[in-house]
Amino acid sequence: MSLPRFVDAHVHLWDLEVLPYPWLDDPGCEPLRADYLPGDLRADSDGLDLAATVHVQAEMSHALDPVAETSWLAELAEAGDPPVPTVCVGYADLRRPDLGDVLARHQEYAFFRGIRQEAWFDPTSTRADVPRSNLLDDPRWVRGLGRLAARGLSFDLLVWDHQLAQAVTVFRELPELTLVLEHLGVPPAAQYLDRWRSGLRAFADQVPWAKLKLSAIGMAGGPETGGPLIREAIEIFGPHRCLFASNFPVERPSMTYRDIWATYDAVTADLSPSEREAVFAGTALSVYRIEST
Repeated sequence: MSLPRFVDAHVHLWDLEVLPYPWLDDPGCEPLRADYLPGDLRADSDGLDLAATVHVQAEMSHALDPVAETSWLAELAEAGDPPVPTVCVGYADLRRPDLGDVLARHQEYAFFRGIRQEAWFDPTSTRADVPRSNLLDDPRWVRGLGRLAARGLSFDLLVWDHQLAQAVTVFRELPELTLVLEHLGVPPAAQYLDRWRSGLRAFADQVPWAKLKLSAIGMAGGPETGGPLIREAIEIFGPHRCLFASNFPVERPSMTYRDIWATYDAVTADLSPSEREAVFAGTALSVYRIEST
């Protein structure tokens, strides 16, 4: 494997004795119901040139103060050499009247970079990590996005592919917001892939400052189907607007950490050195304001 030095732009850590994660109690999540800590990530990435990590909020119980996760992660980072995670993206409900206070307390931690509030939704879902209402319809939520931009914070966007067209109408009005579209735009089943392609092209064209996170390859069907979709996505957004990430340990039941990065290496083998540097490290370093290591 000729894998270059890389930034993993999407990892999760949890200690089930410290904070609760209701979604881990959902059916099908049994393989993930174990602690995943910096030592586990170091073991999974052993022998690879992992330069930095971005922790993305792991859907801790929303009944708790969201800054509790950031505080816990700061303790982990301070104990590590090098620190894991390097930086973090936290949670806040952008609709709440106390949003300013929550963001201010997140920003007391120097490694805090932005917010993810999952915007995929399903009114009939029983999953703890899928909202029942469409945040894209809520003007309070849209105003909250503007407050992130005013503070110089980023936003990680997670939506279903069929929401991409509506997301374009929201985010094209926020050019000052640092925006990362997660998980390839969540490619659907094969019969709906043309809808995904259309939505992804519209997002790339009409929100030209947005970046695309190439992650959750397991959700996309694994290397055989996900690899070609990654390559399509890179061609739509361009390598310099893309960044790779593992989504570990969520992907762990279906793929090893090394296999994920070997897939990324293979699908970009014919890119130029500068394009590979961007998608493996440079874009993530820029978006998440990580000092080059």
